[in-house]
Amino acid sequence: MFSKEEQRSWLKIQRARGRTARQCHQGLQEVCDAAALPYLTVERWVRAFRQGRESVLDMPRSGHPPVSDEQVQTVSASVETDRNLTIRELAQDTGFAPSTVFHILKDCLNMRKIASK
Repeated sequence: MFSKEEQRSWLKIQRARGRTARQCHQGLQEVCDAAALPYLTVERWVRAFRQGRESVLDMPRSGHPPVSDEQVQTVSASVETDRNLTIRELAQDTGFAPSTVFHILKDCLNMRKIASK
């Protein structure tokens, strides 16, 4: 039906017209039915627009930063040098976090098992 961004745009327009969060939510429910944003979400967005927010897009979220090609090359070179290294040893050698090394090995290099001891 209507995407989240489209619903937020409509909320922004309705807020500019002076409508309350409850009125905005009722309007969304009439048009979008079950696909309408929940009331608490509508209330949060209306408040944000009232405080001056302009964008209807989500803010960037924190999370695992992307892995660079240079990091993949570094781990790959270390593994090619000695396939008997553990993830902890690779992390110490490269200076990356063990979780980053694991992510590179598993997702970027498609490795399941480096060595069995």
